[in-house]
Amino acid sequence: MRLVLDAMGGDHAPAAPVEGALLFARANPDHQVLLVGDRERVAPLLGRGRPPSNLHVHHASEVVEMDDHASSAFRRKRDSSLRVGFELVRDGKADALVSAGNSGAVMAGGLLTLGRLPGVERPAIAALFPALKGGGRCLLLDAGANVDCRPSHLAQFAVMGEAYVRARLGVARPRVGVLSNGEEASKGTPLTREASELLRRSDLDFVGYVEGKDLFSGDVQVVVTDGFTGNIVLKTSEGVGMGVIGLLRQAIEKRGGLPEKLGAMLLQPALAGLRRVVDYAEYGGAPLLGIQGVGIVAHGRSTPRALYNALGAALATAQGGFQEELTRCIERASVWLPTHQKGKKATDEVVSD
Repeated sequence: MRLVLDAMGGDHAPAAPVEGALLFARANPDHQVLLVGDRERVAPLLGRGRPPSNLHVHHASEVVEMDDHASSAFRRKRDSSLRVGFELVRDGKADALVSAGNSGAVMAGGLLTLGRLPGVERPAIAALFPALKGGGRCLLLDAGANVDCRPSHLAQFAVMGEAYVRARLGVARPRVGVLSNGEEASKGTPLTREASELLRRSDLDFVGYVEGKDLFSGDVQVVVTDGFTGNIVLKTSEGVGMGVIGLLRQAIEKRGGLPEKLGAMLLQPALAGLRRVVDYAEYGGAPLLGIQGVGIVAHGRSTPRALYNALGAALATAQGGFQEELTRCIERASVWLPTHQKGKKATDEVVSD
């Protein structure tokens, strides 16, 4: 497989993408990594000596900045690393793209360059959460691509998320829920109530409303919401997870006695395991589901290890015929799921910056 990594995307670019690409190329000699970005800035970071033979630099002179307006910057900066990378995927010269840059621009780039899968109204960013039962995972979507959603969008997110969990995580019959402020049918908003009505007509294992706590319970594997709510949930969960670790360490240091120090030593393996579970770097990136190709949205603060894992996620998503399965699922869902796509261009309702 040939994987594009946006060398200019993210808070720590190009250093973090270059190091992440080197790590991945050395660990996966059978796959090609294409670092797309400013050659003059990227080449010196490859270090002395010859880089791995499966790592290549593809020059792009412009950068879509984090504070750029997403879709207009993608259109205007025709030689940006993000646009050039997506064009490599579109032209069959690469199989997937990873970027830690402007997530709105990644969304716009996927739509403008690759287009939507047939029948998909809105692509969605799908984020994995750790579950308490059996070391499983829960997929939340949308995690930030679409601020304003229709009920049909949430229902399509459920179809795409269910297909992803089956294909990528091996869950034979994922349970699907709509995120709400309570489990009772009377709760929620007009959006969540109408989306729930649609999903009750589906052949998915739909459990109804779920609450924020259910993301971690292991009782549900797919949770759908609008991108505004999903992004807040994602970033709050990241903060809480790391905050718990920090507060625990702070409490141990404050006491400072020998028993506490001994206890801290004994807790180190458990704390390391907890950090691996809550650390976004372990998941690498979130797939943008619904485009005609593979795009992985990595965290803006991604470290080399996070980008190494994001490339791994891109590789796994590009393999195994997942896109074909997703297309089949969307087609089957058209029987019960009305859409409003007619007459609209790919970016009419996109993108949230």
